[in-house]
Amino acid sequence: MKTLIRTCRSQDCHSEAPEAFGDASLCLEHYVAEATQRLNAAKDSFGTGQGVDGETLDWLLAQVDLVVETIGDETLTLDEEQRSKLLEILLGIANLNECIHHSSARVRQRK
Repeated sequence: MKTLIRTCRSQDCHSEAPEAFGDASLCLEHYVAEATQRLNAAKDSFGTGQGVDGETLDWLLAQVDLVVETIGDETLTLDEEQRSKLLEILLGIANLNECIHHSSARVRQRK
């Protein structure tokens, strides 16, 4: 069964969008760009003390499964740069999640 089934929804992009990306209908390049932008926005928000809203955190955590599935999908041919960018997203989400947990633990200790 072939995983690539539709075309990227980004304007003027005709690349195929992996089925694993679900309703996002983005090619790998545009998915990485969007996920990186959302991760950076969440890190900036957290870093300025505004925190990360639950919806954004839920979306980011859902990306962990998606990235792992994409990397493990043997029907996709990922070059080293693509694999590296996906791993950067995975590591970034893990780091942000860890920072949030440490911050929450410090707040609880102060009470």
